[in-house]
Amino acid sequence: MAAPAPTVRDLADIYSLDVGAQERRHAQLSRAFADMYGAAPDIVARAPGRVNLIGEHIDYCGFPVFPMAIAPDTLVAVRTNGTNRIRVANVDSAKYPAREFSCPGDIFEIDSTIHEWSNYFKCGYRGVLEHAGRSDAKGLDVLVDGAVPAGGGLSSSAAFVCATQLAVQRANGLELSQTELATVAAAAERYVGVNSGGMDQTASIMGQRGSALFIEFHPALRAVPVAFPKTDTPFV
Repeated sequence: MAAPAPTVRDLADIYSLDVGAQERRHAQLSRAFADMYGAAPDIVARAPGRVNLIGEHIDYCGFPVFPMAIAPDTLVAVRTNGTNRIRVANVDSAKYPAREFSCPGDIFEIDSTIHEWSNYFKCGYRGVLEHAGRSDAKGLDVLVDGAVPAGGGLSSSAAFVCATQLAVQRANGLELSQTELATVAAAAERYVGVNSGGMDQTASIMGQRGSALFIEFHPALRAVPVAFPKTDTPFV
């Protein structure tokens, strides 16, 4: 899709069920960000996980797949801080300790032999800026809230990388198309050794509420929403 990722102000435009709980979650994230960094975030980027309906482990061979985005998502709250430092924290600080990096500098250094949660933030950050050819990146304060279960087969890492890309591009005045974002995210995850073909990232970036997504990779990335039939039970 040539269009950029949409921006919304009403969470009812994103979530189908229990919007009130999501409003409380987003408000809690903003409060925690302000308590940590002294000011509210400039923006909160969001990217969902996914389930796959048809085409398991064939996207990295270039074959079409048929996933759908799901309600559990990763939120990345971000604010520019006017320095050359990037401070990355997680609401689950006991499991994911806060990190600090320099830009340019060690924010671009990713050791794939070390299983480190902030490497996925680095993937998204590095992917967007390298794609845009930017070396004048801004320092950021970041707080992450992930609701996609890690290791659950729901693409928590792709959701994290995609949400990071959305936050980083906005903070740096960039506007990549959804096709660019999905393609760059798939390539960027390979920095940590993930053999990604692009299904997870495309579903996360281009998924639409109430639809699955038919994705083709050749001759170019193409994603077509396929609406679910009407039922008495809503799809999320």
